[in-house]
Amino acid sequence: MNWPSVSDNVFPVRLGEGHNTIRTPTYTGPMPPSSPGPVTIQPYNPENAAAFLRLLNLARGQDTALEAFLSQDANWPASQIRERAVAVQEGRAVGMAELRHFDYLPAGWLLFTLAVDPAGRRQGSGAGLYRWAQQQAASLGAAGLGGNVLDHDTHSRGWAERRGFALHAHRFASQLDLLQVQPAPELPPGVTIRDMTGATPAEWERLVSLYGDLLTDTPDMAGQPRWAPEQLRAHTRDNPRARADWTLLAVSETGEWLGLCQGVQISTGIYNEFTGVIPAARGLGLARGLKLELIRRARAAGVGLMRTNNHAANGPMLRVNSRLGFVQLSGSWEMRRTL
Repeated sequence: MNWPSVSDNVFPVRLGEGHNTIRTPTYTGPMPPSSPGPVTIQPYNPENAAAFLRLLNLARGQDTALEAFLSQDANWPASQIRERAVAVQEGRAVGMAELRHFDYLPAGWLLFTLAVDPAGRRQGSGAGLYRWAQQQAASLGAAGLGGNVLDHDTHSRGWAERRGFALHAHRFASQLDLLQVQPAPELPPGVTIRDMTGATPAEWERLVSLYGDLLTDTPDMAGQPRWAPEQLRAHTRDNPRARADWTLLAVSETGEWLGLCQGVQISTGIYNEFTGVIPAARGLGLARGLKLELIRRARAAGVGLMRTNNHAANGPMLRVNSRLGFVQLSGSWEMRRTL
């Protein structure tokens, strides 16, 4: 998500807190025979979820558990596109590809993920999976494909560029050790912080509207239409990982909502999914104050680690995070290709 001033957002990290990538990751499993058989591209079969997940984890640089993966699959909205295929050689999956809907891409675009075991490279797996993806995208009428490459993986970036993908943005993850002592939140006179515990339906709709305003004003959403209300609700009120007491608002003494900060539960602790401040209230330290309150609440809940993701162009929020002690982790290049 792109935002020209103070706001934080997630690029793909709602999906297991990581990045979908186009890359050929390090593989430590058994090597195939010296004279491997032909590669065939086959539809994904849920019975082979473990093999598919092994490759998907390599692509994302994560260690998602099978139970969590199956739960995500079971809750995938039937109205949203998701197509998968595997490259099979000698009876085992050596590559995977996925095309799916992703809210943070332009309308009509699909998120593309591809991974091939190094042991299966240069044998047609990647080429076959990419042809499959092109055919599927064409049949679905997709306008373009987007994907991510780890920013140290120049080989995979070159692979993507040779197939017409171009650099669109740079993003990276950051994390904060919550055992670090932080100061108490400091807010301008008359400004308080409240959460959404016990919020009325009307208040939730007001929050959804505020989130839409702030999200639209981010770098990642530049040039894209405002999300539909159902998309906004899915990331806030209806987000199964959200907590009302981790959904914070900065409120003026007249009752105006000046800023929003949201934390969601992840396997490693808390993910600061979004922080944004309305234009008229920027420069007052509200983003820092909201984050400090979220940190305080997470620590009180026994959480030891906070993570977030940022667009490299979001200087104001990067400076806020740096002063709080966030440590930059690996990043990724977002690559896009029109069809």
